[in-house]
Amino acid sequence: MKTIPTSSLATIRARIFSGIVIASVTFAACVETNSKPNAIDSTATSRTAPVVTAARVNQGTYGMASRVKWIISPDSAAILVMVDPVGVENEAVPNGFFYGSEAQNFQTRMDSVWDVAPSPDWKTLAFSRAHVLLGREADTIPAGMWLDLARKTGIDTATLINGSFASSGMSLARAVAQPGTISVPADSRAVGASDAATPRLYKIARGWRVRWTPDGATVALGSNPAKVQDDEPSASWAALDPKTGAFHGSLAADARLVVPQWIMGPTLDISIPVDMQAAPTRNVVSGPRSFAIRSERGLITARETTAGRDTTAAPFAIGPGKVLAATKGGRYIVALAPRATAVAYEVPVEAVVYTVGW
Repeated sequence: MKTIPTSSLATIRARIFSGIVIASVTFAACVETNSKPNAIDSTATSRTAPVVTAARVNQGTYGMASRVKWIISPDSAAILVMVDPVGVENEAVPNGFFYGSEAQNFQTRMDSVWDVAPSPDWKTLAFSRAHVLLGREADTIPAGMWLDLARKTGIDTATLINGSFASSGMSLARAVAQPGTISVPADSRAVGASDAATPRLYKIARGWRVRWTPDGATVALGSNPAKVQDDEPSASWAALDPKTGAFHGSLAADARLVVPQWIMGPTLDISIPVDMQAAPTRNVVSGPRSFAIRSERGLITARETTAGRDTTAAPFAIGPGKVLAATKGGRYIVALAPRATAVAYEVPVEAVVYTVGW
């Protein structure tokens, strides 16, 4: 096990929390031009390699350790991926997520969230934005920090202070959860689709955990954590109408909640080497074509397996890393890949999503 000098823990923690007060959001609606022929020509001698882009799931810190996890929609055409880091002594650290849908030709990602959950019909994402204020050597959080956060969130300082919770057991840090939603457009090519899918934040200081009711009409906002632990559950729930923004301080006692069924992937820990050499083959079908996605010697490739095609032809290169999961058509491939920029006392690999235009 790799030993980290005790004198470096304060530096590590400062790096973990630096820059997470205000998060960045990136949005992309991918438009693809279909230039594939109507029929498969098995005698063709030339092939066009697919266009591949890569998105880092979490552009923030990976902390002392990070769990990579994902949920795949019932039709296997959409995927939600999260990187959930923890700090020293399992302190809560904001997460990052990526969402991609083959059917809607839509993708989005966001940093600095406490939680995220898809609605039962996968048409809306509920999330809780993470705001963290660091007192560092002070005894209290300076009033100016609360005022700055009030301006950015539209929530008054009294509500922010009363709704905040401790996010560190080692130094002064207060955190706030602010709920939000993202509407997945039915057609990302439609006029105004980007505007309609812009994240909507609500002027509420609650939502350490987020859930949906089975009918998708209500977002349940979890109470603040009782302990300074990243995996601490919420003990009670409030109700938010995502359409009107109406907030109710409590949820009906008989209300049922949909719990996201995360598939737990690898835990990236700075003290444990990551095997990047190989992974099980993933078979995907994109329209009339089928592919086998392989990970060998740190490289992800795709070989066409469509009937009538030359299966001895050289495979397409997708990118470095090893595959963790993929949507049914292979448009979104979740993988571990080497980090472009090494960060001291953090793992040298990260979670990425390759978007492939077959």
